[in-house]
Amino acid sequence: MAIDAVSASASTASTTSTSKNSTLSMNDFLQLMVAQLKNQDMNNAADTSQFSSQMAQYSMVQALSDLSKQSTTSYSVGLIGKEVCLKTTENGTTNYITGTVQGVNLQSGDAQIVVGGVTYPATSIVEVAQAAATTPATTPATK
Repeated sequence: MAIDAVSASASTASTTSTSKNSTLSMNDFLQLMVAQLKNQDMNNAADTSQFSSQMAQYSMVQALSDLSKQSTTSYSVGLIGKEVCLKTTENGTTNYITGTVQGVNLQSGDAQIVVGGVTYPATSIVEVAQAAATTPATTPATK
């Protein structure tokens, strides 16, 4: 039975795809759509407007995901110089670390902040405050 082979192949492909990355890319979506078109019953052809609608919906979800990532990056950069409280867990023990954000690391794809020379995920932030203001040295007024 050819259908069983296609189902087994599709399930193997989806397992492989999800083990690497838990999200579908536009390429994955298009491959699924092409496979669906190739394997459709000619007596009961799929409605092309459904494909267009699905593609538009996928594009919108992808755009929202990109916007969310950009927003997180912008937020993280805006934290430089702010006082933050971070929640970390080591060996089952929860710790809270307070310090001033010295920088942001964007190399891993997810925004990470640098506090006290150590990098933490931006998602570990539990509180943000203005850094304590230092009083500038004042000079006596002269007349």
